[in-house]
Amino acid sequence: MQLHLRMEGFIVLNLKPTKRELVRSITLAGMLLAILFVQEQFLVLIPQFQFTVVLIIVYASIFPYKILIPLIAAYVLLDNIYMGTLNYLYFIPMMFAWVMLGVVARRIRHKDFYVQVILAIAFGFVYGWVYLPARMIEQGVGIFWLYLKMDLPFELMMAASNLITMLMVYQPLRLSLEKLVSSEIKNVR
Repeated sequence: MQLHLRMEGFIVLNLKPTKRELVRSITLAGMLLAILFVQEQFLVLIPQFQFTVVLIIVYASIFPYKILIPLIAAYVLLDNIYMGTLNYLYFIPMMFAWVMLGVVARRIRHKDFYVQVILAIAFGFVYGWVYLPARMIEQGVGIFWLYLKMDLPFELMMAASNLITMLMVYQPLRLSLEKLVSSEIKNVR
């Protein structure tokens, strides 16, 4: 039996995975999804504070799109179902924002750390802005400036939270996940 392996980022993707390798990949994705979802639920009482942005940026720095995008989509779906907000006016912007973060983070994964920090800070604002069209559909076009004004404190809090979490936990999380993934690669070979 011949393995066909290809390097992508820090993970070796087996183009013809065995059942064992497939189970390991699914298990790892499930664990990462659980971490993403549970940390947000634990921190829900602290306004605009979470590790979601830093986790997605870390995941994007290591995993290819074919793992990253389904992971983000599952997170958004699970979050909307759990929070009772599975409504197209909120689900679509939320999916767009988180997938966009993953795609941009994946594209800049080899850039300096400060570029990733800037992305995290900017996302604090962009995340609020993606909901603006939904609010305008719900409440009319006249809500535009009021929405921007009223949402600004929350955007600032999210940007600050993203800055703090990136500076505090990005490097340790990335190194830990890289170590975990590299040990998985050794077990496959």
